[in-house]
Amino acid sequence: MDQFMNEMAIWNGMNNAFISNAIFFAACAFLIWVGFRFTSRIYYEGNVNLLGKVFTTLFCLSVALFTLGTMAQGQNIALGYADAFSALSEVQDISSNADRFVSMADGKLGIVQWVFLGSVVVMQLTQIWVKKES
Repeated sequence: MDQFMNEMAIWNGMNNAFISNAIFFAACAFLIWVGFRFTSRIYYEGNVNLLGKVFTTLFCLSVALFTLGTMAQGQNIALGYADAFSALSEVQDISSNADRFVSMADGKLGIVQWVFLGSVVVMQLTQIWVKKES
């Protein structure tokens, strides 16, 4: 039973860490939406001065960096707990799920995460800096 509880404690700790990471990501998703609201107004109204475009660009880029940081934090959480499973495996047997998790966690963002962030930034900056055809 002690073996199960040690591994279970690691799984529970990781679960708790991912809860806060999910809350951060939800906040980032909301701010991405706010950025799209700003940029769509600039695109459709077209009469926004340069200072407004610059500040909106800075807002959108900072939200993209916050989101990148949140995604990287999630990967680092996974990597840290994979290291904990790896250390635990040196003193006792771990489950096949924990073993697969150790082999999967590498601490790097996936291509889907990069494509998501890149597409958000390109769409937002395009709406800010490309004029709508009349």
